[in-house]
Amino acid sequence: MGDTSLERLEALEKKIKSEYGFWGVSGLRQAVQEALGEPPPKGRPDDVRIHATMLRERSQTGDEARSSLREHVNDRLPDVWTGTAAMSAGLAATAIDDQIRRIVEAFDEADAALHKLADAMDSAHPLHPAGHARLEYAAHLLTKIDDLFEYDGTVMQEAHHEAMAGIALLVRCARTVEEASREASRTLNELANRARAGRITSGAITDLDKLVITGAAASSLGAHDANLILTADAASRASASLDRLAAGDRQHFTWMLGQSQSPQEQAYLLQALAAGYSVKDLDAFDHKIHAHGGDQLWLQQHLTPITEATGPDQLHGQRPVEFGGRSWTQGSDPTCVAMSTVMARAKVDPLYALQLTTGGYPDDPSYDNGDAFAHRLHDEQHNVYDGGRNWLQDLFGTDGMTEGQARDVANQEVASHTGTSYHEVSPHSAADRREVLVEVEKTVDQGLPVTFSVRDGHGGHEMAIIGHRGGMLEVYNPWGYTVWVSEDDFVNNHMGVVGDGVPAAVHAVNVPRR
Repeated sequence: MGDTSLERLEALEKKIKSEYGFWGVSGLRQAVQEALGEPPPKGRPDDVRIHATMLRERSQTGDEARSSLREHVNDRLPDVWTGTAAMSAGLAATAIDDQIRRIVEAFDEADAALHKLADAMDSAHPLHPAGHARLEYAAHLLTKIDDLFEYDGTVMQEAHHEAMAGIALLVRCARTVEEASREASRTLNELANRARAGRITSGAITDLDKLVITGAAASSLGAHDANLILTADAASRASASLDRLAAGDRQHFTWMLGQSQSPQEQAYLLQALAAGYSVKDLDAFDHKIHAHGGDQLWLQQHLTPITEATGPDQLHGQRPVEFGGRSWTQGSDPTCVAMSTVMARAKVDPLYALQLTTGGYPDDPSYDNGDAFAHRLHDEQHNVYDGGRNWLQDLFGTDGMTEGQARDVANQEVASHTGTSYHEVSPHSAADRREVLVEVEKTVDQGLPVTFSVRDGHGGHEMAIIGHRGGMLEVYNPWGYTVWVSEDDFVNNHMGVVGDGVPAAVHAVNVPRR
C-alpha cells in the first residue's frame, strides 16, 4: 500500500522530533529538506464550491418537478382513473415521486459534502506556507551550526523548535484536507450507489417499470431506501443478464415480470437473474413464491434474511437475525467462516435463501418452519465448512478454517453469484485499515458483502460487513445478530465492541473485485 502525503509527513515529524544534537544534526537537516519538498494539497476551494452550487440548482429544479407531479396526482388523476388503472397509476406516481425525492436528497447531500470539503480546504491551505516558512528558517539556522559547542546550544534548540512547529503545520494541513476529502469521497460514492434505476439499461423493461421495480423495498419498517431489494450491483448484473438471454427466454422472463403481483416479486426475480440462474430456474422459483407475491412480509421473511429496521443510530446495539423464531447462527460449532459465507450468499441469492427457509417447499408446515430451517442451516454451514477444509485438518482434529480457506469459500459460494472475485487484504496498520475501508464501503454500498477476520492472542473469528451508512458499518456476527460499529472501531482495532469474546484486531479482509 503506497504512502500518502500525510503518512510521509507524519513519518518526517517523528524523525524531526528524534533528531537532535551532534549525532542528530545531519538527520535533522535531511528531514527538514524532505519536508520542504512536500507540495501543498491540490485543489481550489472556489472550484469545489462552483460544483456544489450547480448541485443545489439541480436540487431546486427537482423540488419544483416533484411539486408539479403531486399537483397532477392529487388534484386530477383520481377523477379520471379508476380500478386497476388507478392502482397502476398510483404505483407509477409513487415511484416517480420517490425517484425525484432520492435525486433531490442526493443533490442536497452532495452539495453539503462539497461545501464542507471547500471549508476544510480554506482552513487548511494557509497552514502549508506558514509551516514551509518555519521549516525554511529552521534550515537556515542549521547551516550556522558548524562548531562542536553549538550542537547543543541555543541555535540548535531554536532550529529544532522551528522544525517541529513547521512540520506540525504541514501535518495538520495534510490531515485536514485528507480527512475532508475522504469524507466527501465516501459520501459521493454512497450517493452514486443509491442510483439503481439507471443501472437497468435493458430495453426489455420500460423506464417506468425500472423506477417501480428498483423502488421496491423488502420491508416497510425502517428507512425505505435502506431496504430496497435490488442493490446497485444487482441491478446492473440483472440488466446485463437480461440482454444476454435468448429471445424466447427474454420474452418468458418479461412475461413473468408482467404477471407478478407486486414490485417486490418483480425485484426478487431480477435479483435472482442477477445471481446467475437460468430462466428455467427462475420460473421454478417464481412458482414457489408467486402465491405470496403480494405479501411483502412473507417475501421478506423468506428471501431477505436481514433488513434495516432501526438504522445505524444505535451504536453497538445487537439486533437478532431470525427466521421462524430460530437464529441465523453458527451455534456452538467452530463454523464462523462457513456461517458468515452462508449469510453473505443469502444476501445476494434469493433462491438460496428460499431453500434455507423452506427447503424448497413453501407453505408445507413440515418444511416451512423455524425448527426445520435451523436443521437445514446447520447442515448447510457444515457442508461449506467440510468442503472448504483439507484432510490434514481433519486428520489432526484442528477446528476452524484458515484465512485462505475463508477467501476460497467466499469465491466458491458468493462470488460465483455476483460476478466478482474475493481478494484477501491483510492490513498491518491503522493507515492500511483506513485504506481498505474505502474499498470495503464502496463495494458494500453496491450490495456486495465483505467477509473479514479478527484476531487476538486467544484465536480468531470471522464476520461479514453487510451494510454502510455514513461513518457506520453494519456487521453480521455469526453468533446470530447484527451490530452497527463506527469506522473508527474498524480502523483502530476496536472490533471487540461487536460482542463479548469477539477479538478486537482486524486481521484479513476479503474484498470482492471485478
